[in-house]
Amino acid sequence: MEIIPGLEIVDLTLKYKDTLILGDLQLGYEQSLNNRGFLLPSFNLNAIIERLEKIFAKVKVKRVVVNGDVKHEFGKILRKEWKETTELFEWMLKRVKEIIIVKGNHDVILGPIAEKMNIQLVEYYQIDDLTILHGHKIIAKMTKIIIVGHEHPAVSFPEKPYEKFKCFLKGEWNGHILIVMPSFNFVSEGTDITKSEFLGPFLKDRNIDSFEVFVVDDKVYRFGKVEDITTLEK
Repeated sequence: MEIIPGLEIVDLTLKYKDTLILGDLQLGYEQSLNNRGFLLPSFNLNAIIERLEKIFAKVKVKRVVVNGDVKHEFGKILRKEWKETTELFEWMLKRVKEIIIVKGNHDVILGPIAEKMNIQLVEYYQIDDLTILHGHKIIAKMTKIIIVGHEHPAVSFPEKPYEKFKCFLKGEWNGHILIVMPSFNFVSEGTDITKSEFLGPFLKDRNIDSFEVFVVDDKVYRFGKVEDITTLEK
């Protein structure tokens, strides 16, 4: 399904020409939780690769842009993060010619891995009318269409209030088309857009009732606007 002309939602990713965009992988999340006393088996990396295998079976691309938060820990690289990030990028490089990492707020010490694997690490990435940036800060020059992650949008419905579904959001921000991507990690479904506050400058303290919602489940569903969902819950 196209979220705008030429930009296609493929599962939890976006495809533009020969480029696949995904973000918020949060590799090493399980180890971080284990270190805090929450016992959780390691499964996120395997789930990511399994999901990507299905996506690559549908699309042919030359480039992957990872839109921030490849890893989970803020101020260091855990041993598991280094191992899993390296393993994932090696897997990707067998399928695409180029990987570009857009730095997220969790990616403060990702440079050594990127340098070792000859992967570009940038603050943002622009292609045609698209500006891809993580979403935790605003940059000076942005194109007509802005693609961000960071917020991990998900949604629940009245008939299944304890079940959340990852989703894309599309709306307007200061005259730009703003697209917010769901996370590509499987430890958490994300933040419920009808119940939680946002963190980044693009959505924080902003009324998103007019934003369109695209839910990802067995396929992509166009669910109208945020206000349509919140009305159902009243």
